[in-house]
Amino acid sequence: MERRTDHTTRRARTGSTASGEEAEKDRVRTGERMHRSVPDGIWALRKTPVSPAAEKANEHVVAWARSHGLVRSEAAERRLASMRTGEFAARVYPTAGVEDLLLTTDWIAWLDFLDDQNDDRRTALDPEGFEGFLARVADVASNGVCEGGAEPIGEAGTGPIGEALTDLWTRTRARAGSRLSRRLHRHLMEYLAGNLQQAAYRRLGHVCDLTEYGALRRAAGGILLTFDLIEIAGGAELPPSVYYSRTYQRLLTASGDVVCWTNDLLTVEKETAAGDLLNLVTVLRSAHRSTRSEALARARALVDGRLDDFHRAERDLPGLCAALESDRTRRRALTACADLLRAWMRGHAEWGVSTGRYSCPPAGPGYLEELIPDSADAWRTGDARRAEDARCPEDARRTTEDARRTEDARRTTEEARRTEDARRGPDT
Repeated sequence: MERRTDHTTRRARTGSTASGEEAEKDRVRTGERMHRSVPDGIWALRKTPVSPAAEKANEHVVAWARSHGLVRSEAAERRLASMRTGEFAARVYPTAGVEDLLLTTDWIAWLDFLDDQNDDRRTALDPEGFEGFLARVADVASNGVCEGGAEPIGEAGTGPIGEALTDLWTRTRARAGSRLSRRLHRHLMEYLAGNLQQAAYRRLGHVCDLTEYGALRRAAGGILLTFDLIEIAGGAELPPSVYYSRTYQRLLTASGDVVCWTNDLLTVEKETAAGDLLNLVTVLRSAHRSTRSEALARARALVDGRLDDFHRAERDLPGLCAALESDRTRRRALTACADLLRAWMRGHAEWGVSTGRYSCPPAGPGYLEELIPDSADAWRTGDARRAEDARCPEDARRTTEDARRTEDARRTTEEARRTEDARRGPDT
């Protein structure tokens, strides 16, 4: 009997080890496939260092998100940890001081949390309700800009998203001058508007035109906001004569497109599975009525083209400095910002091929917290909700019925999507 127990234990351990090894092999294969999807021009960029505070930022952002209610379930916390957001920030802001790195890590996480509310749901958000929520979120930051630098005021009805933004905006205002704060605010408003437009398109099942895609993708991706943070985390604040010059705007938009479109190449499977239509590959398939493989090839070529645009703009920077008669300090600031834009393009790809963020979510992803509530109590903790349900069993029953109806609606949408896919024919 003892020997049989030992044998069974050994067999279980062997099976567990084999399962773990197979999972690791799958992860490596996925990473290799994603690496191949990135255009060679990205890997040809000079490799940049990674901040030594990466692991500290990884640990910090999980605690920060938990403290503001952005993650509450174990599934949500595990997913956030698997994303390694601190490592991402350490790659794209490699010269940032520790506190600035933690700030930029939290900004990236906040943008991701709001993105997931729009992207990872199986059914589209209602644009009317979403607009009201985003307006309240906008007020959180607007209070800190429009009142001459006053502290932002938490806005009722924004839940964890608004609470976390209040913290972010307070910390950002302490590091940015009024001019940079106004620009950050404008790009945040563009980000919120881009998310609303994305939700409206998705609700109707519309794919945007190729001609409008670049600007909408930059807005909805929040890329210009994260580029503004370069001037806090390692660069220096650029004067308007430099920032708004044609040369620097070419540099910004080219690098922004490279990052956003590389992201599309890395996430096309995940976003297709979730029904997210704001992806360059999806837009190219619709515009050219092409196969997926043809659209992927076109997307890679477009990324390479924007990389060439970046290099051309970069070669024009000395001429810009000469035209503005920039002193050595301003020249160094501009060079530092250009270097960090390059770090963003390369660092985003290096992180993207291995992060858990881009793996396909299961149907009805359990990690997705409800951060856009229909009522003020929708973000209560699980314990509080269960305690209240115990006191009000009839309310709990109605909540269960509402959840069942929501799931039925989701299944209906999925069935309609499969029917439409079958009508269009196989993806070859």
